[in-house]
Amino acid sequence: MANHRLVTLIWIFTEKFGLIVLSMITFVVYARLLSPEELGLGTVIIASVELIGMIYSSVLEDPLVRLERLEDKHISTAFWAAVLASLMSIVVISLTVIVYSPSPVLRWMVAVASVKILFTMMARVYVAQMRRSSNFKMLASRTLLGKVLGGAGGIAVALWGLGAWAVIAQALLMELVSIIVLMLGDRRRIAFNIDGAVLRELLKSGFPVAINALSSQALQRGVNVVLGMTAGTHAVGMFNMAMRIIDLPRTAIYNGLMSYALPVFARRSSEPSRLLGIIGDSTAVSGFLLTPLFIGIALTASDLILLIFGAKWAEAIPMLQVLACTAAIGNTAMFATTALVAVNRSHLTIKAEVATTVLALGLVYSFGSAYGGIAAALALLARMLLITPLQIRGLNTAIGYGWRRFFDSNYRSVIASLIMAAIVAWVSRQWSFQGYLHLICNIGIGALTYAVAYSVLHPRWPQEFKTVFTAH
Repeated sequence: MANHRLVTLIWIFTEKFGLIVLSMITFVVYARLLSPEELGLGTVIIASVELIGMIYSSVLEDPLVRLERLEDKHISTAFWAAVLASLMSIVVISLTVIVYSPSPVLRWMVAVASVKILFTMMARVYVAQMRRSSNFKMLASRTLLGKVLGGAGGIAVALWGLGAWAVIAQALLMELVSIIVLMLGDRRRIAFNIDGAVLRELLKSGFPVAINALSSQALQRGVNVVLGMTAGTHAVGMFNMAMRIIDLPRTAIYNGLMSYALPVFARRSSEPSRLLGIIGDSTAVSGFLLTPLFIGIALTASDLILLIFGAKWAEAIPMLQVLACTAAIGNTAMFATTALVAVNRSHLTIKAEVATTVLALGLVYSFGSAYGGIAAALALLARMLLITPLQIRGLNTAIGYGWRRFFDSNYRSVIASLIMAAIVAWVSRQWSFQGYLHLICNIGIGALTYAVAYSVLHPRWPQEFKTVFTAH
């Protein structure tokens, strides 16, 4: 059992870390070939389309994963309902942009990009089945292949000088390759059948999840849209530069952890003590890895952007620092939403998720025109500071995960990261190194300092962390 879990995790993180490398290569190329305005335009279009696809995906996928028994009627209902909803959305989006946009190029961009919804939704049933069976090898293969071919296509379009079309081409190719690989891996014929009772069951179970996902994704996608409305595509391009640097590791690692965590938590939902234990241990291990990573990104933001992406992106440095701190805070309660889904209590945080998201978007709308991308970054930070304690309150109500467990899981990584930050900030001012040598030395000092500080606070961490995926 322990070996199976380790193999599962290896495939999950092979996929996710492979995505980091491939995404970084693609993004560096885009940063060199595209202007902030072109990157911003492509980002706004894809963000709008992905927001719709994410809502649909959340309604169907997680409820399918949670079902005790997945039958053919569930599969056919979910698949064909997703296809029909996607086709209707494509038509509505295309007609809307025709009515409201005078630009033929923009009309075509939005219409073509909206096809991504169909490819995304067709994959949900296959992904849910593979998550249930822990077939993360297939999931990793389809994602990595999609990323390689999508990235190659996007880079080719950028080299042809087509600007924002590169971002759209990459997103479409990734989803198209993904669904093709999944269908080749599972050649079953899905009969055209939509069972009304099953659909209502899935919608009822998935609606709270979709609201939470909408709230979360409105921050990731919606902020770009609102910022584009108020501050223009240049501000979106700068903000997206900073956000992508954070999202590359965060999305890859978070998605990998959540793909594994939901079925594991769901299997233990009837055993509260074991569920509490694995949530606390998983938070401790994740914080050990991720909190210093994001604090480190904040410390080295200037070197990262100027050395890798160039001086034309210097405006994104303070945005990156704020977003990195936001991500570090988010690590402390990263499993909250997944745990609530696993015990079917996600409704407990719906109001908080929606209210804080509306507040953040309102801040962007109010201050975006005056302060640009930094207003969006600070809005996300404010939202994180508000939502984290509300998530812990929801967990406490649902399963008894209170503040004591929260602090026990996080205090070591937070204290060690703050010690690391203080020492790196002080040492960095003492030496005269420049360029990549300065960056490498900061990373080295930070890693060493963090390892020593954490080991002092928790001398037995290697032995205890080994049991996280075996003892529960």
